[in-house]
Amino acid sequence: MLKNFFLIRYRAFREVLACLGMGLRDIRHDGLWWRSALCSTAAVGLWFGLYYHFGTFFLQVSGVISLVSVAGLMGLGVLDFGPGMASAPASLSHMGSLHGLGGLAQSLMSIAQVALVALALASVVYVLVFVAGVLGTLQLPARWQLLPRAQRVVARRYPRWQPTVPVRRAPMTAWDLGRRILGLLALFVPVWSMFVLLRLLITFNMHWMYGPAAEGVVADQQRRDLATAQRSAIFMLGVLLFMAMVVPVLNLLVPALLCTSICHLQRRGWTGQTGSNAATEDGLVPQPRP
Repeated sequence: MLKNFFLIRYRAFREVLACLGMGLRDIRHDGLWWRSALCSTAAVGLWFGLYYHFGTFFLQVSGVISLVSVAGLMGLGVLDFGPGMASAPASLSHMGSLHGLGGLAQSLMSIAQVALVALALASVVYVLVFVAGVLGTLQLPARWQLLPRAQRVVARRYPRWQPTVPVRRAPMTAWDLGRRILGLLALFVPVWSMFVLLRLLITFNMHWMYGPAAEGVVADQQRRDLATAQRSAIFMLGVLLFMAMVVPVLNLLVPALLCTSICHLQRRGWTGQTGSNAATEDGLVPQPRP
């Protein structure tokens, strides 16, 4: 069972890399690359302006999240910075029992460690909020300006493509329901809840683009079945694009890369890349002029 779990993730990761490669190749067509660069520059500039004018607010949000997370981890005993810090909640009342400079130095060292962990976590949250905000802002221009062009470019890679009937997934079992409940309970775990929220945000952004990309390609029920089957690949694609936002120059191409890679992911998910439905490898298929 564990082997199948990793095998499915490995195949999904390979599929995502293939879609990203083909999407990166296709953004040079139909003006996708320079439109993407303009959209990305505008979104980054907007969020730089927000951080400049409301920097105190974002710093306070990051600080509160980091302090709550560190306090929660210390309360659960996950983090232990020595006696007097995380071993017991009432340990601060025993500060007067410290004898000598050695105990005072140890206490100050523990406080410094807590401050460093909280500062590092606040910095991570500060950057994550910025990147997530930029990606969320890019959804609007990407959906209405770049996605139609990406659909046309990708469609020319599959000249004889026809949607096939998918294999329906089994109905939800008690195990699937239990996993969802555990996922909701994870929101109450310090630090881990931050990653759960980040995953939900990435998944939401990807599905918000996944639906419009399937319009005119597959039916609504087929789209839902395909999205369920490609759940792991969709999340991996979102994570890689999220990481690409912090890479200079490459982040300018993320909006167009998002559109083209999703279009490839959908079509490859149905065709299996076999027979006459496979994408052409030698370039775009010329379209007949009306």
